[in-house]
Amino acid sequence: MRAIVAFNRRISAGYRHLGLRAPGFPGVFRAGQFVMVRPPWASDPFLPRAFSIYRISGAGGASAPDGPAPVVEILYKVLGKGTQHLARMEPRQEVDLLGPLGNSFTHPAGEELAVLVAGGIGVPPIAALAAELAKRCQAPDPQSLAPAVEVFLGGKTSEDILCVKDFEEAGAKIHITTEDDSLGTRGLITDLLEPFLVSHQGLRSSSPLAPGSQLPARVTLYTCGPPGMLAAVARLAAEWRMACQVSVEANMACGFGACMGCAVEVRDEARRYKLVCKDGPVFDSREIRW
Repeated sequence: MRAIVAFNRRISAGYRHLGLRAPGFPGVFRAGQFVMVRPPWASDPFLPRAFSIYRISGAGGASAPDGPAPVVEILYKVLGKGTQHLARMEPRQEVDLLGPLGNSFTHPAGEELAVLVAGGIGVPPIAALAAELAKRCQAPDPQSLAPAVEVFLGGKTSEDILCVKDFEEAGAKIHITTEDDSLGTRGLITDLLEPFLVSHQGLRSSSPLAPGSQLPARVTLYTCGPPGMLAAVARLAAEWRMACQVSVEANMACGFGACMGCAVEVRDEARRYKLVCKDGPVFDSREIRW
C-alpha cells in the first residue's frame, strides 16, 4: 500500500523518527512485528527495508473508513543507501508500505518479572513491548495483570540510548550502560544484567534445558539488538534456566518468505534453517544455533 510521510524528525546525529500515514493499515499491532518500507521512486537501492513497528498513533486504536488514517511510527538509524533515502524524505511524500508482518513476543502464564534487554535500533520493539505490558495492568481480569518490568539499555554512546521516556511512562525500572561512559554505567549491558539475574534466580544448571522443555515461569527475558548482544543474553538465559525470547534483526528483501534471504540456523532436527521474516522475527533463544 502507499503511505504518506507525516513527519521525519531527527532524534540525534544518527537516528530519526518517521511517521507514515497509511489509510487501510490496521490501527493495532503486536510488539515485535515489522513493516517493509521503500520510497517508490528509488531505483538504488531497489529493495525495501525492514523496520520494527515502534507504535501506531492517530487512529484511536483502530482504522475506520471515515476516521483518521493510522500513523505507523518507526525509529531508524541512518546507515546505508536505503536509510539515507528515508532521511531525505519530506512530509507529504509517498512510500510503499507492507505490513504488519511477522510474529510477536508472547507472555507466559504466571510471569512475575519481565526483563527487557535492548541495544541501539533494537530498542523500538522492546519499547512497544513495555507499553503492551503496561496495558495489561488495566485489564479487568486479575489473571492478566502485568509483571514487574526491568529494562536494560546498552549502547556505544548516549546517542544509542533510545525511548527512555517510553519506558518511564510504562512504569519500568531502567538500567543503562554505554561503552564510552557518556550515560549510565560504563561497559556492556551484560555487565549489569548478569548480576541482576543472579540475584533473581537461585537455580543454575550446567545442562541447559532443550527447546520445548519446561522452564520456570517467574522470570522471562525479552531482547532485541546486535547479534553479539543477543547471543550473550541467550547464554545467560541458558545458564540461569530462564525463558528468553529474542527478536532477530536480519536483512530482508521481501518480508514474507519468498526470497529466502533472511535464514537463521536453528537447532531443530527436522530443519536446519528458519526464516526471520516468516518464522520470526521473535524466537525462543534456545531455538537458534548461536
